[in-house]
Amino acid sequence: MITFDEYFEIADEKTRTDLLDGKIIRDSLAVAKHGRINSWLAQVIGFYVAKHDLGEIFFPTTSVRFTQYQATEPDLFFISKARAHIVGQKFVDGAPDLCVEIFSKSSRKHDRGRKFTLYADHGVQEYWLIDPLSNTVDFFGAQQGRFIALAPDGEGRLHSNVLPGFWLKPEWLRGELPAVLPVLKEILGEEAI
Repeated sequence: MITFDEYFEIADEKTRTDLLDGKIIRDSLAVAKHGRINSWLAQVIGFYVAKHDLGEIFFPTTSVRFTQYQATEPDLFFISKARAHIVGQKFVDGAPDLCVEIFSKSSRKHDRGRKFTLYADHGVQEYWLIDPLSNTVDFFGAQQGRFIALAPDGEGRLHSNVLPGFWLKPEWLRGELPAVLPVLKEILGEEAI
């Protein structure tokens, strides 16, 4: 079994890895669509978080330690201002408020399986799963230590419980991604960008 300290020494900044149950899991090379979705989400969520002074977002290769034998590098995650104390110089020590995983060929099993349970068990409040291959987008919210699927509203929008007022249309993540500024204007409504 490998500990977090050993994992942190071994981990390479160029390769996404997770430490699940004391075993290092390397992610396969992501397809271009994976990278585009991650970049697009980082822009949209990042602007929204900055505009509302909610906290901070992070990208892959930033490690999140859950236990001495459990650590992940989510595709994107958010830490609220109230929980900024868990962000250290080298890694995040505790559960993010929101984790986003975009499936790659090799990550689907872990993202829907072990990470799903790990995140719920350790207090992640919201978990988004995006599958660019099957064009599915799922939001899960924490309830009593378990994740419950968040249903879209009457207009098909998925609302975040962690980012107040934030929502996404799943169709934005299917096919060609829309331009970021019009999406932000739609989400923000009357608020100025």
